[in-house]
This record gives sequence, C-alpha cells and structure tokens, in this order.
Amino acid sequence: MYISYSKLDDKDELTDNANAVLNDNILKYKTSTEDQSGSMHNYYQLLKIFPTNEDTKVLQPSSGTGFALTSNGYIVTNYHVVNGAKTITVKGINGNFQKAYDAKVVTVDKNNDLAIIQVDDPAFKSLGKIPYVVSSKTSDAGSSIFVLGYPLRASMGDEIKLTNGIISSKSGYQGDVTTYQISAPLQPGNSGGPMFDSKGNLIGVVNAKLTGAENASYAIKTSYLLNLIETLATVQKLQTVNALGGKQLPEQVKAVKNFTYIIEVK
Repeated sequence: MYISYSKLDDKDELTDNANAVLNDNILKYKTSTEDQSGSMHNYYQLLKIFPTNEDTKVLQPSSGTGFALTSNGYIVTNYHVVNGAKTITVKGINGNFQKAYDAKVVTVDKNNDLAIIQVDDPAFKSLGKIPYVVSSKTSDAGSSIFVLGYPLRASMGDEIKLTNGIISSKSGYQGDVTTYQISAPLQPGNSGGPMFDSKGNLIGVVNAKLTGAENASYAIKTSYLLNLIETLATVQKLQTVNALGGKQLPEQVKAVKNFTYIIEVK
C-alpha cells in the first residue's frame, strides 16, 4: 500500500455530519482544532496509489518481489501482491529471467500483508541452498539494513536493485508494532522484497512507503512471518546457518540475488 498525503481544497463532499468520505480510492477527511477564537477545521486527503490503474488492467501483468523460504519452492511475498491473482509466475529462479515458473498461493496473512506461495511447475527442480536465516528477534532502531527488489521494471529493467538505510523506528505507520519504519527508499515493485540486517539475517518483508515524507518506508517484522510458516500444512525446515555473516555488502548481495524473484500476477 502506498499513501499520498495532501491538503484538500475541495471541501464540498465533507459536511458537518461527515468527517470522512471514501470515493475512488481517495479518502477525504477533516480534523478539528480549538483555540481561543473557537473551532477550526482542516481538510486533507489520502490517496491509495498501489495498485495503480495500470496495475489492475486485466491483460497487463503487475509485479512485485518475492524471496526464497525453502529450497523446495516456498517463496514469501506480500498478500497485496497476489491478492485476486488468477495466475502467478516467478522469474529469476537460479538467476534465469527467461523462464517463468507457475506458482500457487499456499497460505496468507491478510492482516499482516504476508503470503507464502509455492512453485508449482513440472520444470521446477530446486531453489538451491538458502544462504540466510529468518530471524525471530526484533532489531533496534539505528540498525543498518538493506533491501533487494525489482521496482519500476518498465523503466529500471529486470536487474535486481539494492537500497539500504537504517531502522528509523521499531513501529510503523501510526505506531503499528508489527512493522518497522526504515529509511531505505522503496518504489512500486519492491513490495514483498526481503530486508536484511548488516549480518545478512532476514529481519523484515518490505510492503509500503509513505509519500510526502522523505525516506519513510515500512517492513513487516519476521516474527509475524514465522507465525505464518507455522500454519503450513506440512512442516518446512528453515535454514539454520547464515552464510552471509562476516561478508561485506557486495558479497552479501551476490549471495542473495539468486534467491530474490520477480513475482508476476494477472
């Protein structure tokens, strides 16, 4: 979800009896303040810009990012990436972007915007040995992080993109304790991408940005991903050895990029 914030000039839809009106993905609302001169009303609007109109065209595939969870084809992404999809394909498995593998949704957590999909294709063999571990710990504000994904592919291409920064806050939008606020810039297409700490531990799944604010993005904490993994019908053995520890950032990216995928949906 991407939210744009602006002051509202058109106040016609808001009456004294309506504090908020939702129409065509635009939420218009008013707030009231009171000082010595009396009550004052301020008018604003929030615009949902993911998915965009272009994303929702039936014949136009939209895309997000996903990453390997287990070598046998389980992949993590955002719920909003696969929600309503009739078909899901995965590109970039073992570094191959020419081959698109069919996938299916296995389980979702709508409230926390998480989904686990599985490659379901006769040509599929393995994702390979996962080089990172899923951390169960909450990271502190100020911790260094990096994010991988495939944003704005139409203009930026299919090469994986790296952004980095720090954890700005241990809570997200409006104090949401399920997410971190991070300074790493995100764009449409980053949704569902992995977020790592400086040691290469997986600590988050990116899912949102706040436009109108500089470098305010959000990532779901991996403790909620671990909860979702426990709901799988078959027990999945996760990687317990982190092969990224002690490596510099360029080496970490090289090790991880073949486990970060383009998720296309129609």
